[in-house]
Amino acid sequence: MLLEQPDRQHWQAAAGYVELSMFLEADMELDKIDPFNRAAPEVLAIRLAIYRGLQKWELMREIAKRLADFQPNEIQWTISLAYASRFDSNSKGSSAQCRAEVSNRGSDKIQSGLLFLSNRSHQNGKKLLKESF
Repeated sequence: MLLEQPDRQHWQAAAGYVELSMFLEADMELDKIDPFNRAAPEVLAIRLAIYRGLQKWELMREIAKRLADFQPNEIQWTISLAYASRFDSNSKGSSAQCRAEVSNRGSDKIQSGLLFLSNRSHQNGKKLLKESF
């Protein structure tokens, strides 16, 4: 979905604020977008970056889950989902929670790689993800 003016201008400003690590300003800019357009994937992608920067893991997890459902072939949403699940205190970052979050999203090697990364077994996770691509 292509945003039209003035929503596109607010989206671009928010993206710029994210690049400058000005996450609160980016969030305020996205709030100026028409409520009907706030669920657009490009808007949610910026919102995801904002929540990551603010370390709002539960909110990041919810946005990543929505994006992964809407665009199942985009692996970055699944990676963001696993990442946020690892740090979200409500999910406690358990292996079972992370496994549940990434199930049915991508290949088995990708799922396993994300699980290893979420459990801080970086070498094994990197190896499996490298083999998947």
